[in-house]
Amino acid sequence: MLERRSWMLLGLLCFVSLAGCSGKVITVDGATVLVSERATSGMDAALAPELQIVGGCLGAGGSVVIWPFGTRVIDEDPLTIEIPDNGTFVLGEEVTVGGGFVLEHSSVARDPGPLEVSGVTVPTACADHDVFLAR
Repeated sequence: MLERRSWMLLGLLCFVSLAGCSGKVITVDGATVLVSERATSGMDAALAPELQIVGGCLGAGGSVVIWPFGTRVIDEDPLTIEIPDNGTFVLGEEVTVGGGFVLEHSSVARDPGPLEVSGVTVPTACADHDVFLAR
């Protein structure tokens, strides 16, 4: 009986820890902010253009961005996000994040539709653009 309870507790702890690390889709005043699941590694490219709405999603430089785990919306008007260990950024400001492209339309033929990346579903309108996974 004790062994069964131990396994049940272990299963519950695993579920809770996984659930707390999943990606998020936040909708704010018609814009979608995509936040990745917790990552332990990532790509090393840099993206440093202005924060903008791209295909209905928050992005930068004409690309949709899946923001790092822990990113949160701290104001809706104007749209303002806080990126852990990076700072607070307002729509129109330059933002610098590391990561890499997970979808580049110039190099990949792809059927239209949503895209699953890092624990979030990128909506179809956003997946029609290049997608950058920030870390």
